[in-house]
Amino acid sequence: MEEERLSIEEEYTSTLHTRSNARFISSAKQQCGREMEALLDPQQDVVPADLEKMMHRRIFSEIELAMEGYFDASVEASEICRQLLMNIKITQSNYRSMESFLASISDSVDDDATAAAVTATTTKPPLALEPFVVRSNPFSAATRSNFRRIHDRYSSVLRAIKSSHGKVARKLKVVRAVKKLSRTCLVVACGAAAGVAIGVGAPLLFFSLLVGPAAMALCPFALKRRVARRRSRTRSLLQLQEQLDTAAKGTYVLGRDLDTVNQLVARLSDGIERENAMAKCCAERVGGRFPVQEMVNELRRSCSSSRKLADELEEHACLCLATIHRARVLVIREISKQA
Repeated sequence: MEEERLSIEEEYTSTLHTRSNARFISSAKQQCGREMEALLDPQQDVVPADLEKMMHRRIFSEIELAMEGYFDASVEASEICRQLLMNIKITQSNYRSMESFLASISDSVDDDATAAAVTATTTKPPLALEPFVVRSNPFSAATRSNFRRIHDRYSSVLRAIKSSHGKVARKLKVVRAVKKLSRTCLVVACGAAAGVAIGVGAPLLFFSLLVGPAAMALCPFALKRRVARRRSRTRSLLQLQEQLDTAAKGTYVLGRDLDTVNQLVARLSDGIERENAMAKCCAERVGGRFPVQEMVNELRRSCSSSRKLADELEEHACLCLATIHRARVLVIREISKQA
């Protein structure tokens, strides 16, 4: 039962290939700018006070710590994604500046041999050339370290949630076993009572007719109380199991998304450093003996590729925020069922 409910990896892999997932990603691309404003609101990450009190009151201490770790990690991940989106905006602005700089180099360099000969006779620098300013790299080592840290934290939270889920599953198994054993004992007791009654014979029949109704009137109340307690216990454990299932799925999916984001951040950061070095080299060679147009063309292709990478990174950051928000809403909804 536990393995069936927690086959998160298989469920994640199969979900990636569904049409509904493709529609979700397409919708996120189209509505990212508009709907992400709501997700960027810090108030979205606040667990209602009444719900938090109820969670503290009803959940076992270890499970409570696991759920608190989940909510704390999701808040931190949301903040990192918000910061990432701001860094992406800075990067996109930097690429517009780079495009302007490359255009100024192209305007100042004439590939025509005659124009090159004319240019060689003058010592004046190209008037159209803009000064080169090294672009800042928003995706520094510290930013990548934050992603590794939050990824490690989510991995730890997922392990804690799985451990708590296993304990709840074992408690449920014990409760169900006790319930089954109680039913068996009741059937055996009734059979034994019937056998004793038959063995004793008719003399006690009259007495049983007198005492029986009174006993039957008293037994149901005690039996109902025990049954109600067991049902309440089973229902509470099942609801707790659903909470842990939902939190585990959200944690696993976000962990995979953070892996992808971390890889994109590393690639984009390396591209920015490489392009800065190439741009500096182009600026130094303009007006000199070495042709720079080929290097400018290569740099323009690299910048175009990096801009697409930045757009892809922005899309994944938005998806991470949507995943965090959706998972939190689902977990809070499951917790609210216990209120």
